[in-house]
Amino acid sequence: MVNTITEMYLVTTNGNKYMLKKIKRVFDLLRLELHQFKMKHVENLKTGISPFERQRINNLPKLKAGIATIFEMPFHYSDKDGFLHSLDEIFEQETYKFFSEKESPLIIDCGANIGLSTYYFIRQFPNSKIIAFEPDKEIFKLLENNVKSFPNHQNIEIHNTAVWTEDTQLKFYSEGSLAGSLSLDVAKKNNFDTVEAVDLKKYLQNEVDFLKIDIEGAENTLIFDIKNNLKNVKLLFLEYHGIVNQPQNLGDILNLLHNAGFEYYIRLAADTLNFPFCNEKNTTFNQQLNIFCYRNI
Repeated sequence: MVNTITEMYLVTTNGNKYMLKKIKRVFDLLRLELHQFKMKHVENLKTGISPFERQRINNLPKLKAGIATIFEMPFHYSDKDGFLHSLDEIFEQETYKFFSEKESPLIIDCGANIGLSTYYFIRQFPNSKIIAFEPDKEIFKLLENNVKSFPNHQNIEIHNTAVWTEDTQLKFYSEGSLAGSLSLDVAKKNNFDTVEAVDLKKYLQNEVDFLKIDIEGAENTLIFDIKNNLKNVKLLFLEYHGIVNQPQNLGDILNLLHNAGFEYYIRLAADTLNFPFCNEKNTTFNQQLNIFCYRNI
């Protein structure tokens, strides 16, 4: 390549303007290719993943575990679609973004899954204290692996348990990605196990700066059990799942949140019905909403 350009240069110096244009075009093309290569491998500032890495993951089979590179570190996941969806929701859209005057807020992460939300929290608040719960035994192994690589991971306490109304054991349906549930078998595979459950009220005796509850339908029971403890919670994120063939209790939950002193903002988490007036049937959730609960001071 160097010899070719040198020869072209010698010819050009003899007055060949056409050859000079060819040289310029070659360099422009090389510059463009180098720029495109760099852009494919430069990580997104918010999500920490490069276009090349995202495409690589997208090309992999569904519901198969793997390792991604985000923010220049390995991150274990159970399913590519769930991983990329959560990465965008948590880091690009910053669904859990909050402000705290404290340098070390207490954050409780119910439904931590593989740890993307936990990682987001520790990046935002490096000195925070985080307590994370994940009942799925296989998913928990990935969470445990990932947390070891997090900055200040000594401030993160993880539990392989569900959060519930009492200390007990419960039937848990594993789906392999984001929808493992105490409430229903989302995957319809009858793949269940018995898991440990802990009484969440024990963790709400003192002030909690941020409580995240995303537990795939179990919140319909849990939220009523912890209502008297919500006075200790400054900010609450609740993902509501209306379960098919069960009474809708969204109104009751919103009244409970109001009585606990919260104001709330509701955002669609997933569009579960396209034509509600056309007798359309869903098999899992008829509503999926993000409820952001905060207090006006």
